[in-house]
Amino acid sequence: MILKRNLARAAAILTAAALALMCLSGCGQSKKSNKELNIIVWDGTWSEEMFQDFEKETGITVNISYVDNTDTLMSKLIQGNADYDLIDLEGAYVKPFVQHDLLAKIDQSKITNTKYIVDDYKKTGPIGDKNLEYTVPDMAPSYTSVIVNKKTCPIKITRFSDLANPKLKDQLAMVNATNSLYGAALQDLGYSAASTDESQIAEANALLRKIKKNVKAFVGESAVSQLESGECSVAFSWDYPTLCGDSDTNWDKFEEIPLKGGNEYCMQYWAVPKASTHKKEAQQLINFILRPKELAKCYKEYYAVPLEKKSAIAKYLPKNYYKNPSIKSSQRLLHNSWNVSVDEKQIALMDSYYTKLMGEK
Repeated sequence: MILKRNLARAAAILTAAALALMCLSGCGQSKKSNKELNIIVWDGTWSEEMFQDFEKETGITVNISYVDNTDTLMSKLIQGNADYDLIDLEGAYVKPFVQHDLLAKIDQSKITNTKYIVDDYKKTGPIGDKNLEYTVPDMAPSYTSVIVNKKTCPIKITRFSDLANPKLKDQLAMVNATNSLYGAALQDLGYSAASTDESQIAEANALLRKIKKNVKAFVGESAVSQLESGECSVAFSWDYPTLCGDSDTNWDKFEEIPLKGGNEYCMQYWAVPKASTHKKEAQQLINFILRPKELAKCYKEYYAVPLEKKSAIAKYLPKNYYKNPSIKSSQRLLHNSWNVSVDEKQIALMDSYYTKLMGEK
């Protein structure tokens, strides 16, 4: 999925969304049935069978809308029909949502199935909600990583700046997400990915300019096709779990690199909009989804590193599920990672440099 995350225009969208949801809290709600929930989630992540199970058990109809990036989600919130009861929210956007008073606090005592979540994933919440008052983890973390074809990559890669090596000319596929690119460059240079120092961002841009010379393809969401076809021997993307879930022949073919400076950590969370008039039912759905038997249905349809403890969920998954190397890689990267939150000043600076970078030949 994931991620996913070009932050341009996000500041303006956030402000508009705040105003829109404040208005929605007082209008348009009376038409909803007490037996309906309107939710908005990422496409290609959740099992429809799981939602059908919830409907059969509770009698509550789940109306599902799908988005493929957070800007789309924000745009929907601005629209007059944006009366969602549950949203699947990127961790990077939690802080501004909380600051704009758009989320309702969750009664965590009602979400008893969080006991199944891997302890490391709930030790601390996203930036802006460290105590998990407004959010509940809904999937294990993913990482923006360097992925190499172990047979065809001509160099050993240990850090982001290695992608500037001339030996990688026309062999690199790279996501075009500004915060991922500039964050990785800043971390490599010894700065913080959250930096708003223009001199540091300019230095990161200079590194990206060198790396760009080797890029065969910039991709919006996935570099899987470039890697599997052999068009590129290296990618900077969040595709390692997808590659490994796609075919076990990729298990020995590709490797995810723990970067010096760390890998970008991305995580999704359930959140209930403050304007929702069905908060109790939304929390009921969250708890239902966290049943290991139900969550396993999602992983059978769309491979992912499990959010929940092996002892709780493994019996509902295929026997070889935990042999997938992306699970061990995810655990290895967890303590060598960084993440940032949407910041208006940083967005403006990065977007300015990114526009120039992509316009250069």
